[in-house]
Amino acid sequence: MDGATNELRLVLSTPPPNWQPPLGTAPNNPIAILHASLEHVRDNGDERYLFLRTILEVLHSRGFLNDSASSAAPLSGEEEQLLFHCVTGLRHVILFRWDSFHSSLRTCVRDFLLNVGLGLSFIDSGVGPSGVVCLPRTVAMACLSGAASLWKRGWVAGNDSDGVQESEEQSYVEKMTRNAIPHMQRIGKGEDLFVYLNSLLLAPFEEAMQQHQQQQLIYQKRYIGTMSASFLSLLVGEFTGGNSSARYNLPVEFHRSCHRVFENGNHGDQSGLDATLHLSMTALSSLVGYVLNNTSSNTLQDQSLMEFGTCIINVTFDVLSWEFGAGSNKWDFSSGANVSAKDSGRGGVLLRPPQKWREVLIRPDFLGAVFHVYTAVRIGVAGGNSLDSTVMQKRGRMSHQLRQLLLQLASIAQGPIFTDQNERGAYAGFLLDGCLNVLETVLTEQQQHQDQLTADSMIWECRSTEIVDLVTMLSRITSNFRTKLLSQLATFQRFLSALCAIGKWLLESSVTECHQAGGDFGSMEGADWKNDAIAQILQCSEAMAGDYWLAGGSDSQEAKAACESLAVSLAPLYGVHCACRVRMASLEEHYLVREHAELDEAREEISATALEEEMAAAASLGRFNILASMKALSEMFHECMPRLKTLFGSAGVGGELNAEMAALLEEARMLIVCACHLLTDECEGETPAIPESVIHACQAGGSPHHEACTASIFGFINVLKSIAEDQALKATVHPEDPRLSPLLAKTLLWFFNRWGAAYVFPSFEEYRDDFGGILATWSKPESSQPMISFFTTLCLIYFCHWPQEKEVVLESTSLLLALGKKGPSVRDLLVADASFEKIVALHSVCAYLRHNVCQSEISAAMARIGGGLSMDMVKGYQRLPYNDRAKVLTGLIVCCSDMTNEKGTTMLNSCLQSIETPFFTVMQALVKKEARSQNIDVQESACLSILLYSGVVLASEMSDPERIPYFLSPSMPHLSGLMIYYAEDLTICESLLKLFRDYAERYLPMLTRDQCIILFSASTSL
Repeated sequence: MDGATNELRLVLSTPPPNWQPPLGTAPNNPIAILHASLEHVRDNGDERYLFLRTILEVLHSRGFLNDSASSAAPLSGEEEQLLFHCVTGLRHVILFRWDSFHSSLRTCVRDFLLNVGLGLSFIDSGVGPSGVVCLPRTVAMACLSGAASLWKRGWVAGNDSDGVQESEEQSYVEKMTRNAIPHMQRIGKGEDLFVYLNSLLLAPFEEAMQQHQQQQLIYQKRYIGTMSASFLSLLVGEFTGGNSSARYNLPVEFHRSCHRVFENGNHGDQSGLDATLHLSMTALSSLVGYVLNNTSSNTLQDQSLMEFGTCIINVTFDVLSWEFGAGSNKWDFSSGANVSAKDSGRGGVLLRPPQKWREVLIRPDFLGAVFHVYTAVRIGVAGGNSLDSTVMQKRGRMSHQLRQLLLQLASIAQGPIFTDQNERGAYAGFLLDGCLNVLETVLTEQQQHQDQLTADSMIWECRSTEIVDLVTMLSRITSNFRTKLLSQLATFQRFLSALCAIGKWLLESSVTECHQAGGDFGSMEGADWKNDAIAQILQCSEAMAGDYWLAGGSDSQEAKAACESLAVSLAPLYGVHCACRVRMASLEEHYLVREHAELDEAREEISATALEEEMAAAASLGRFNILASMKALSEMFHECMPRLKTLFGSAGVGGELNAEMAALLEEARMLIVCACHLLTDECEGETPAIPESVIHACQAGGSPHHEACTASIFGFINVLKSIAEDQALKATVHPEDPRLSPLLAKTLLWFFNRWGAAYVFPSFEEYRDDFGGILATWSKPESSQPMISFFTTLCLIYFCHWPQEKEVVLESTSLLLALGKKGPSVRDLLVADASFEKIVALHSVCAYLRHNVCQSEISAAMARIGGGLSMDMVKGYQRLPYNDRAKVLTGLIVCCSDMTNEKGTTMLNSCLQSIETPFFTVMQALVKKEARSQNIDVQESACLSILLYSGVVLASEMSDPERIPYFLSPSMPHLSGLMIYYAEDLTICESLLKLFRDYAERYLPMLTRDQCIILFSASTSL
C-alpha cells in the first residue's frame, strides 16, 4: 500500500498517451492534464488499484481507520479533492468492469465505502463530531454514493454472480481492505442492510443512552444516524434515477428492472421501498417523540439534533416522492440527468401511494404531532434574535423540510389508501387545523413584533419562506380535497378568513414597500416571495371557483352555504387586490417616467404576461361576489375618471407627458384590465360566452341583488364608453398628444373586444338557464344598435387618425372581426351603421393606393367611389400599413357576408372589386411591358395586391365561404405569374407562398374539380 498516493499523483500530473489539450487550453494546463489522466486511469480499469490503495493510504495516514495509532487530523484541501476523485473513480471502475471483479471483492469495497461514509471507521475509536475531526462531507457523501451505486448494481437476483475466478491480486487487495477496518460491519442481503440502518437511526433516541452515556457519545450516534439517513436518501435516489451521478454501462432495461424490484420486492420478499418507508417513518416517529418530550431551549439549540432530524425528514420526503409504475418513456437512468424526485414532488403533483402504506401514512394523530414539532422548531420573532446564526440556520432548514414533508402528506390523493370520505375528511381536517394554527401565529407575531423584522435579517428570510410554504400547503389542500369536502369541516370558515387576512397583509405590505422604494420595483426586497405567496392564494381561489360542485350550479343547501361563505369571507380580498395592484402599477409608472428609465423589452413582456395571469386568477375571487366586486371597481373608477377627463381636456396645450400624468393613465389602464378579467373569459378558439357566475348573479333566481348587479355592470360599461368617447374625439383633433395614450386606447378596445363578443346579442343556445338578467340587457336590436355604432365609430376614428399605432389598429380590426362572427343579427346592424359604411368606402377608395401616391390620385379615387368622405379621413386611412389594410379587409368581408342582406352584398362586392381591378391592371401592364417590374411603384403595388388577396383568404369564417374560391380562382394564375418577375424578391416570394398555403389549407375541402385544377396548376408554376 505504501507509495500509492505518490504514484497516483505522478500519474495524474503526466499527460496520457496521444492526448491533445482542448481547444483554447494551454498544453501544460495542470487542471486539464489532471482530468484527462484521471479519465484515462478510469477507462483503463485502474489495473494497479491506485484508487483503492490511495484511499486506504490517505485515511490511514490521517487517522481515519480503526487500526490507526494516531488521532485523526484534518485533511488538506488537496487531499480532500484527491480522495473525492479516488472514490468516484473506484465506483466507476467497478461499475463499468463489474464482471472483472470477484463478488467477495465487490462486497468488501461496498461495505468499506459504507463504513467510511457512515463514520464507523473512526467513531468507534472514540473519534467523533464533538470537537474532534470528521471526514469532510464531500468525501463522506462520495463514499455513501459509491456504496449506494454498488448496492443497486447487485440488487436484482443474478446481478451479483461471479464472472471470474478470484485472482491472487484481488485476494490481496480484499485482504488489505478488510484489515484496514478489522471490525468492519459486513452486510449480506438487502434485508440485512435495512435492519442494520434501522439500528443506527434509532440508537440516538434510546432512553438508556440518553440517561447514562456521555454527551460526546450522543453526538457520535447522531452523526452516524445523520449519515445513515443521508445514505438512505442516496439509495432511493439511485433507484429512482433522479439523484444518481453514476454511470453503469448498462441498458435502460437494467434500471427499469431495478426500479421495479425495489418497488415491488422479489419472490415475495419485502420491497426495498416499503422497508425504507417503514424505517424512515419509525425514525421520524422517534424524532417527533423526542422533540415533544424535550422542548427545552437547550434541546432546540442542539445543532446535531437539528441536522439529524433534517436528514430523517429528507428520507421520508424522498420515499413519498417515489413515482409508482414509472413507464419506460420516463426514465433514462444511464444518463444520470433526470429531474429529481424531490423537484418533481414540489411541482404540484398529487401522490397516489399504495394501500399497503395506509397504516404508516394515514395517521391523523401523527400529523398533529408533526405540527407540534414544527411549532417547537420554527423560529419565532420573539426568541429568534437571541439564537446563534448557525443554530438559526439549521433550525430554519429543518423547519423548511418539515413543511415540505407536510406538503407531501397534503398531496395524498383520493384512492384505496382511504377507507371512505369520512376518514379522508378527518385527515384533511388535521392538516388544515395544523396549517391554520401556524399561519395565525405568524400573523399575530407580525402584528406584535413588526418593529423587530428587517428585510436583511435571517428571521425575515425564515418568515418569508415559511409564509410561502404555508399558503402553498393550503393551495394543495384545496386542489386535492376539493371544496365539497372542505366545506363540511368546522374550520372551513376559519380557513377562508385566514386566506383573506394573509392576502390583505401581503398586498398592503407590498404597497407600503413600493411607496418606500419610490416605485422602483428592483429595490423591493420582499417583492418576489410576496408575489409567490399571493399567487398561491389565488390558486386556492381558482381551485374553489372551478370546482364543479359550485360552478356546476348545484342546488344543494351545502353548495349554497359554501358559496355564501366564499362571498362573505374570501371575496373582499378582490377589492384589496385590485386597489393594491393598481396603486403599485401607478407608482412604478411614475418612477419610470420620472427617472427616464430604459425598459428591457423581454423582461417587460414577461412581467406583463405574469400580471395578466395574476389578474385572470384574481377574477375568480371577484366572481364569488360580483356585486361587491363591481362596487369596488366602480368606486375606484369614479375616483379616477374626473382626473382622467381633465387630462384629456388638456390635450393640445403642449408639453411632454410628466410622471403624474403617466401614473394616472396607468392607473386607469389597470382598472380596465381588472374589469375585463372579472366580466369576461379568454375565449380564443371558442364561442365567446358570459361567465356563469356573472349570469347567476344577475338572474332573479340566482341572487337577491340581481337587479343591482345588472345595473352596476350596465353603469360600468357606460363609464367606459364615456372615457373612450372623450379620448377618441380628442384624438381626431390632437392625434399626436401623448396625454391621449394609445396604450389606454388599446386596452379599452381589448376590453370591448372581449366584452362585446360575449354580451352583445348573446348566443342563447350556449346557456342553459332562462334568458333574463344580464343576458337580456343587450340582446335586442334597439339595445344593441348603440353599442354597435359606438364600436364602429371607435374603429373608424382610430383607422383614420392613429393609423401608425399598430396595437390600436390591431385591436380595432379584431373588434370588427369579433362582431362579424357573432351572427346574422349583428352583421345586419353593422351593415346598417353609418360609421361601418364609411369604413367600407374608405377601403374601396384606398385599397390600391400606395403610401406615396399624390393628392390628385387620391381625389380621383374619392370622386370615383363617393361615400361622403373627407380628404383628411382618406389620407389617414391611406397611411395604414399594408398588412393592417389586409386585416381590415378580412373583418369587412366577414361583416358583409350575409347573402340575404342586399346592402351587405353590395358592400362585399365593392370591397372585392377594389382589389381585383387594380391587380389585373398591374398584371396587364407587366405582360405588355408597359411597366418595368423593377420600378419601385410597380413592386409596391404588386406587394399590396398580394397582401390584400391574403386578407380575402383569411376571411374563411364568413357566411357561405365557398364564394371566396369563386372570386380567387380567376386570379390564381396571375398571382402565380408574378413569380416570373419577382423570383429574386424574397418579400414578394414569401407573401405569395404564404397566400397559396393559406388558401389550400382553408378552402381545399370545398373546391370544385375545376378550382382544384386551377390551384394545382398555379401552385406548380410557382
